[in-house]
Amino acid sequence: MLTLDTVVHIPSAVSSGFVEHSAVLLNKKTNQYYMLDEVGARLWELLRDGKSLRDSHQVLLEEYAVEPARLEQDVLELLENLGQHGLVEIDPA
Repeated sequence: MLTLDTVVHIPSAVSSGFVEHSAVLLNKKTNQYYMLDEVGARLWELLRDGKSLRDSHQVLLEEYAVEPARLEQDVLELLENLGQHGLVEIDPA
């Protein structure tokens, strides 16, 4: 089960770019694209820059008007989805 203390990494086979307030991710192994909205793109940027999930959650709380529990749920659901598509690697605890 994912928590804010879960360690995630972006695999080397994943490329990303930003267009306006969105992020476009490419899994080069599957040649599939994945689009993230503004908040998802900001999370991706934080993870790409080496922030932990917990630190990223805190930054997002400061930048967006959202309840902490709701943001945590949304972040963890997004990461699970990204993991299923091979866009992040989740370290087993």
